[in-house]
Amino acid sequence: MKPWVLRTMIVGVGIGLALTAGTALYGMQRTLPSGMTLSGWSVGGWEGEAFRAGLEERVAAIAGKDVSMTAKLPKGGGAVTRSVKLGELGLRTNAAAIAAETERLFEGPFWERVMLRWQWRGRELTLELGFEEAALAAAAKKRWPELYAAQPVDAKRTIVAGDRIVYTPEVTAPRIDEAKLPATALAALGGGTPGGEAASPGSGGLMPFPEALKPDGRLLSAEPLGFAMPIVQLQPKVTVASLKAQGIERVIASYTTSFATSKAGRKYNVSKTAAVVHDRLMAPGDVFDYAKIIKETEEKFGFREAPVILNGKMVPGIGGGICQVSTTLYNAVLRAGLEIVERRNHSLPVSYAPLGQDATFASGYINFKFRNSTDKYILIRTSSEGGRLTVKLFGSLDAGVTYEIKSVTLQEIDPPTKYVKNASLPKGSVKLLQRGKPGYVVETYRYKKVNGKIVDKERISKDTYKAQPSLYASNAGGTSSDDRKHDAKSEHIVEDGVFAPVFDEPGEEI
Repeated sequence: MKPWVLRTMIVGVGIGLALTAGTALYGMQRTLPSGMTLSGWSVGGWEGEAFRAGLEERVAAIAGKDVSMTAKLPKGGGAVTRSVKLGELGLRTNAAAIAAETERLFEGPFWERVMLRWQWRGRELTLELGFEEAALAAAAKKRWPELYAAQPVDAKRTIVAGDRIVYTPEVTAPRIDEAKLPATALAALGGGTPGGEAASPGSGGLMPFPEALKPDGRLLSAEPLGFAMPIVQLQPKVTVASLKAQGIERVIASYTTSFATSKAGRKYNVSKTAAVVHDRLMAPGDVFDYAKIIKETEEKFGFREAPVILNGKMVPGIGGGICQVSTTLYNAVLRAGLEIVERRNHSLPVSYAPLGQDATFASGYINFKFRNSTDKYILIRTSSEGGRLTVKLFGSLDAGVTYEIKSVTLQEIDPPTKYVKNASLPKGSVKLLQRGKPGYVVETYRYKKVNGKIVDKERISKDTYKAQPSLYASNAGGTSSDDRKHDAKSEHIVEDGVFAPVFDEPGEEI
């Protein structure tokens, strides 16, 4: 082998050994690559363990920094400032992730460490900060209980003298704006803007702070930190605006009936039932169900003894008078132009309303229902003072629109005559027990008027009122004409009340 070839080989081997040794030494270093920084902190040349300890120390210093929070107290309490440690606000960082990432320089396959160290020369790492939102909100609430003491108060609508509608404004209550609190707190640290987005989606709720670890930076210096608490006014469920949006503008219909001559039990039943109806609010499309009113009245107050209608006769019973409420309401509903869903007339004429304009009720058999067929709310108000029952409907009705109700008697039905046998009478004699009353067939119409001119006519109902027979006792021989074999179900239908005993003899006229 020629000498120059040998010399060349020796030099090559030497260079290879030198490169291998240099690479091994480079990859085995226990310090961070030169030029590396972490949020303003120069960490190049730091040993791994020292870096991790220094990072932990600096993050702890940030967590222990005082933050002043200022809030204006309610009811003229003025602005008050209170301090808290950042760590108590649920401070979060990516420090653990950074430490784990730098650990790759010292652990793992040799050639990967060499390449990573080479690539990381002069690398700039960034500390990210954020807050655990639940912990932040809880800490703020704990230090500002005054902001949670008051509760919002609903607005109120009141009907005063002259049927004038007045509104009592709602009262809001201050609360910490928990949605804006994280961004506001981050802005105090020097990231983002108060009330803005705390961090972009997918970042885990953390925001980069490029100068967080700068020795003379905001977070590690003696520079004070503070922010004004974001406050939001908690609105009640009911506001003046929401009440006005219901469209309760004025009285659109009213009707009054008298019960001044009624006895105490009947007066009680009328007034208590009316009280349950009072201030009922109906949304557009709602159906009023009188059966529910009767059930609620019975549960709340109970009913007292007063005459009821049983099989076309007035008899002692419980709940007499409840149909005066349904009838008075029915007449107001007719005059408001609302849709009647279910209604029946009494089997007998009543003294407090014209023929064809009454609405009876019998539990389980006959009900009274109507629909709020307007596009606004309806408010039902009642009063029963001085022996006068008045129902007023408040809502919205086009200007100039009124409704007139007229009933026409189509037929008067003669009372039949019935005889019952009475052997105690002188033979061949007859005695009047009960004078009959005629029945009627009546049609009722509703006329819609605009500025006094009729624009529509609607037949509301065709009603039949049974004639009440003239009843005689007789001892003239033969059989009795008193036919009591009626349908068993109809025998127990109680109108204008909730209970009546079943009598074997004809009921007493009351």
